[in-house]
Amino acid sequence: MSGGLSRAILDAIVAAPDEDTPRLVYADWCDDNGLAERAEFVRVQVERARLPAWDAAQVPLRLRERELLHRYGEGWLAEMPAVPGARWEGFRRGVVAEVSFSSFEAMRKYAHACRAVAPVEAVTVRWPRRGEARTAGRPITELQELTLTGRPFDDEIAWLAGSPQLATVRTLAVLGLSADDLVTILASPHLSGLRALRLPSNGLGNAGVLALTQSPALTRLGELTLSGPGYYAEYYDDPIINAAGMRRLAGWPGLAGVRSLTLAGSDVRRDGLRALLRSPHAAGIKELSLRSSRLDGQAMAEFEAAVSGLRLETLDLGENVLKDVGTEYVASAPCLAQLKLLRLDRCEISRAGARLLAKKATFLGGLGVLDVGHNHFGAPGLGALLERKPPVLHTLGLRDNDLLDKGAELLAGSPASDPLLDVDLSRNDLGADAALALGATPHLRGLLALRLTDNRVTGAVAAGLKASPLGQRLTLLEVADEPPPRPLAPAHGPDDIPF
Repeated sequence: MSGGLSRAILDAIVAAPDEDTPRLVYADWCDDNGLAERAEFVRVQVERARLPAWDAAQVPLRLRERELLHRYGEGWLAEMPAVPGARWEGFRRGVVAEVSFSSFEAMRKYAHACRAVAPVEAVTVRWPRRGEARTAGRPITELQELTLTGRPFDDEIAWLAGSPQLATVRTLAVLGLSADDLVTILASPHLSGLRALRLPSNGLGNAGVLALTQSPALTRLGELTLSGPGYYAEYYDDPIINAAGMRRLAGWPGLAGVRSLTLAGSDVRRDGLRALLRSPHAAGIKELSLRSSRLDGQAMAEFEAAVSGLRLETLDLGENVLKDVGTEYVASAPCLAQLKLLRLDRCEISRAGARLLAKKATFLGGLGVLDVGHNHFGAPGLGALLERKPPVLHTLGLRDNDLLDKGAELLAGSPASDPLLDVDLSRNDLGADAALALGATPHLRGLLALRLTDNRVTGAVAAGLKASPLGQRLTLLEVADEPPPRPLAPAHGPDDIPF
């Protein structure tokens, strides 16, 4: 029996795309018709979407979602009718709602066919090629997210800006833009409902920030991504946002409504960070990514002087050379006292820095997710963290941290490990002694996922760990030299945390 949507359920979901009730009605229908796994999947995705990414309840839900998608996802997508030029891509809160079109012409011709069988919320399509027809059909009324890939030509930018389809879009993700392109798009009369603007891998630079801050359209923006230029850097002059652009962004009144800000790959440095953190418009930011933003340890002192009222919940400082001095500043900054998720991977933190983090971090009492992969904590650094007994830390990334067997033995022997649900110990030169200690531990009582790839835990050693009391309790144990096949994307909702 198919798990496809009946007309009545489809109409109910389309009529109230933000409501959970019609989707849960669908889950009940699946239960009543012998589709228990599909019913469970709907409920799992609905629940995940309700929770913040750092919530401990995400871990078992994410693992179950992963398992259901791995077993059944391809089959569920295969139940969908074939539509020319379209590919069913994924799920939103339990139902198939993501589709990619091979071209704008295919979208124009066949969007109605997709809408007839699924509540299409998210579309990915490449910018029109030269000579391709750009006439759009009727807007997809329930379309909330539009992603444009490739690199556009000038006339295509103007065509997009004039498209009434933008009036339904709440999340717009665009690749391949210059600053002038952004000016044209932001002049569109159809952007008043936009809540999230994602501009990764573009050549915007400071001129793009200027265009953004001068736009009258972005009055309801809560999420802003201005990631570095990536692939498109070669096409544009000055594609990097630096301190001058940061000062312009910091002075923008529209920043006051932004709750999630991503500036990964920019040239922020200390001056740019100072401008952002001291902005009177920055106090409402809850999620901040400054990944690979050319920050050093001394720049972290700016967090101590942040604007009054700023209380970040998630912070990504990965791939910045913070070293121990930067780690100490991060540990003690008042605006970080309420952190729930912190990424400090690839920051060149030594054992001494790990001890400073463990000793001085004001946020360890409420931190749920910590990724310190590719540093040099060693067993002493891990031991110092365990001595603090972080009460709600449930996800811990320690990949490539010189732990050796001693580090794994410390983790296995510490009662402070009991709240952990997901731990990554990959690439730490662990062997038989580590596997034996982990397998026999009386602790790690809540652990659901253990990642041990790129270690010496193979063959009989791996088999023994899988058969151990810990191995039998785990939902996920990764011990292969290569990571397992990636399952279908879990669709919209909180991003997967590991790692």
